[in-house]
Amino acid sequence: MTQNEVFEKIKKLMALSQSSNENEASLALKRAQKLMQEYQVSMEDVSFAEINEQTETINPAMRDRVLYTTLASIISKAFGVDFYIRFTVKGKSTSTQATQTVFIGPKQRLESACYTYTILSRQACNVKKEFSNKERIRLRDKLILQLSKLDIMDVYNMLASQNVDYDTYVKNTVNKEVRKNTKAYVFGWLYKVHEKVMDFASSIEEQKLIDSYISKKHPDLVEMRKAKGSRFTKEQLQAYSSGKTDADQNVTLFQGIHGEESAKLGHSQI
Repeated sequence: MTQNEVFEKIKKLMALSQSSNENEASLALKRAQKLMQEYQVSMEDVSFAEINEQTETINPAMRDRVLYTTLASIISKAFGVDFYIRFTVKGKSTSTQATQTVFIGPKQRLESACYTYTILSRQACNVKKEFSNKERIRLRDKLILQLSKLDIMDVYNMLASQNVDYDTYVKNTVNKEVRKNTKAYVFGWLYKVHEKVMDFASSIEEQKLIDSYISKKHPDLVEMRKAKGSRFTKEQLQAYSSGKTDADQNVTLFQGIHGEESAKLGHSQI
């Protein structure tokens, strides 16, 4: 028998061991114990057979701590699974970069959770790109208009003090603001999606099993420090609100099973 077949056999026998028929219950328990001894497995091993983990690569466009943890939390909440972030060190640098999200939970929900994660991550990247492109044009036009109203010598002195030419100054200034506003927009978008997702009613026993699995399989995991918060500027707040509005109007979250959409979790269409 394969390991999975052994686990299934033991689970069935343990279920029979709860029978009201004492002889049947005793026989089933003895057979289960014999199988565990023969294949050198414990009841913990059998229980863990229900739990699995699956790794998903974080899209480079989402490699911001606030964004990728919020996205993973949405999936965790919707499917009753847990997750951790896997970091890697590139080259000789001591700085770390999150590259993967690892989801842990019951096998029957894990595939659906990861499918939905892929769909939602792709959609978040798309709206981020669309907003960023529009925001870059808007901010560039706004900055050029502001500079055109200044005295030419004031502009010249400002550029000289920063040792940049006009085009470089405009590009750097606009890019900096675009990054901030786009992050605020996507965070608002994800926050609204998070609000729309219904909690999966996982049992206490199931959560304990997931916790035990993580403790045994990943004993070295440490809690991630919270990202430092900062106040939104007026434009960031507007971007955040726009993200929430767009998600409210355009996002539906489904549980995906083998590439198909089934149980509805949201209210509009991805």
